[in-house]
This record gives sequence, structure tokens and C-alpha cells, in this order.
Amino acid sequence: MRFIKRLLNRIRFKRNIKYDESYNVVNGITQARSLYKELIQKTHPDLHKEQKEIAEELAQRINENKYNYEALLLIKQDVEEKLI
Repeated sequence: MRFIKRLLNRIRFKRNIKYDESYNVVNGITQARSLYKELIQKTHPDLHKEQKEIAEELAQRINENKYNYEALLLIKQDVEEKLI
């Protein structure tokens, strides 16, 4: 009897964790992908010939944090301050 209760509790617990974590990860990746595309287009060095070094540095930071949504949000603020 205890074995069955423990087994059912494990199944319930795993189901909740898998759904929540997978949803958060997938959602973060999709948001990061769209923000990455937007930022990399804004900071392309060919578009900013006067500030080419700043644009290259920002593009490098964007590429390093390609899948990190929170870091891309911080970089977006830097892009708006330095280039726009």
C-alpha cells in the first residue's frame, strides 16, 4: 500500500515539475530568439558607420547571450542608450 502511494506521489510531482519547467524554458527561448533577431539587426556595424566599434561590441555581447532572455533585455537598454 505504501509503495503505491509513493509511486502516485512521484508521478504527480514529476508531472508538475516537467510542465512548469518545460513551459518556462520554451517560453524563454522563443522570447530570446525574437529579441535576438531584433537587436542584431539594430546593432549591425554596417548600419552605424560613425559608431562602428560600439556597434561591434554590442553585437558581440548579443551573440554571447543569444539564448539568455534576461541578459538580452539589459543589452537592449544599452543599445537604446548608446546607438539610438
